[in-house]
Amino acid sequence: MSSLTRRTFTQAALAGMGLAGTGALAPGLITPAQAADRLLVVQWGAQWIEVSKEILAMYQEDHDTQVAWELHSGGSAAVLAKIKATWPKTQYSMLSVWDPVFRAMINEDWLVPVDESIVTNLATIPDQFIQKNDKGQKMTIPLSTAGAFWGYREDLLPEGFESLEDFLKPEFTGKICVPYPINLTGLFIVSCAIQRGGNERDVEPGWDFIKELAAKGKIGEICSSNSEFINAMATGQYAAGFWNNGGWFATAKNFPVKIKNRMPDNKGFLYNEGFCVLKGAPEKAAFELANFFAEPKMNELYNMNLGSGPTQPSAKSNPMLDGWYYAPDELAKYAYFADYAYLGTVMNEWNTRWEKEIVPLVRRS
Repeated sequence: MSSLTRRTFTQAALAGMGLAGTGALAPGLITPAQAADRLLVVQWGAQWIEVSKEILAMYQEDHDTQVAWELHSGGSAAVLAKIKATWPKTQYSMLSVWDPVFRAMINEDWLVPVDESIVTNLATIPDQFIQKNDKGQKMTIPLSTAGAFWGYREDLLPEGFESLEDFLKPEFTGKICVPYPINLTGLFIVSCAIQRGGNERDVEPGWDFIKELAAKGKIGEICSSNSEFINAMATGQYAAGFWNNGGWFATAKNFPVKIKNRMPDNKGFLYNEGFCVLKGAPEKAAFELANFFAEPKMNELYNMNLGSGPTQPSAKSNPMLDGWYYAPDELAKYAYFADYAYLGTVMNEWNTRWEKEIVPLVRRS
């Protein structure tokens, strides 16, 4: 048995969240060999961590694996820098992230190919949901079909909007809530580019549109996390926004929400979320936990209150999601699958540009 005590393990997990005392181990000092059957899993906050703890409690009725959680700070891409800073040593065992972050870790060769003899529930998940490496090996265990959409609170905007061009009208002044570029891997900027005839590789039309919105005082709030967006939309100060399905779903629990993912001149963005296992982690324990989450009944429970669609075909989705996603014959017309590998290469540039060109306009408006 490892010499790593339960107290030390807990301190190390808390250190990643800035909650440990000064005696805690610094991030990166726990090696997988020390961790043995103990896992440090990174997950989103809000309803993601709530349902994850619920599923973990059921898992631990029959398993001795000890699990500690660390919450993403800001966008999930931020964890990449934490891993890179200490690699090949890392405190993390398994991460819950989405397609762009999966892609970045696959490119860095940080992940273990999925052991399908352990993750037997992967067999019934559609193959197109699973991220693979250049060798065709399956690298992820997708748990949710998710998306990023424009939407609004119907109680605050009874007339709604039919196009992003409507945001230039006086009634939208200070009413729009948007993400920083690093959140949702720049999909907000891509959406604005699409609005003016561009895309992620032809983004200047998008920057021009955002500058126009900012200069005219339309952007009221810039959010950096799901919790910030949920809280912002709950205040009633902001009526429309662009965010992921989870943030919209949480808002829809308390207020009437309309998702605008079938506009004639824009698109909705689709992607998958789920687990991956880092090299050097206790692989068997990590894959067994991931397999439990991917079991159809757990997959249904996991997604029921996230606003996401399950990846297991036999799992039921929340009735509130009616119309949020697309039938197969709607994909070509309304859905957009962004080039996340490319977006990952321009995030730093876009963040710098946002701070220099957009933030000053928002402050002055």
